[in-house]
Amino acid sequence: MDQSHRNTQRSTSPDERLLADLDRNPASLAFVALAHRRIQTGSVETALDLCERGLRHHPNHSTGHLIYGLALEAASRDSEARDAFQEVVHLDPGNRIAVQHLGKLTRPAVEPPAAPPVAPSEADEDGELDFEDEVAFFTYSMAEVYEAQGFFEKALTIYQRVLTIQPDRDDVRERMDSVRRKMRPA
Repeated sequence: MDQSHRNTQRSTSPDERLLADLDRNPASLAFVALAHRRIQTGSVETALDLCERGLRHHPNHSTGHLIYGLALEAASRDSEARDAFQEVVHLDPGNRIAVQHLGKLTRPAVEPPAAPPVAPSEADEDGELDFEDEVAFFTYSMAEVYEAQGFFEKALTIYQRVLTIQPDRDDVRERMDSVRRKMRPA
């Protein structure tokens, strides 16, 4: 890739790159990251639309259902959010975030109202999810998304965390080996 092409890529915002990816390929998994960013900025209806369209192409994508559940929850559509989180648990039984949200939605409402959405921090300006704050993305599916987008170090980090929680997952070890091979200089 020549230097001018790299500079053009950097001048494009992360959201523009994700939207361009979705325009080129409506079945792209970019809907997950883009919908998450829309929830963070308070564009919940847009996030819901992105998830609904994306999940038509990927009905078994646990992280897509997780983000959809978060968007439904942000829209105060609790019954539908509960269904989305139950689907996540069905697809990925070890997903702690879905279980946590299910618990919150099924117990009597005693908690104070949720804080308004927080705008992405400066650390998010590159369009990548902040691993320090986003435990929700430590799923096998999200690692696959990062791997497919060429973010091999982030994919490897998530695969490692998944393996810490589920050490008997040989499929995760195989994916980690595959990512490590992709990271080696050609």
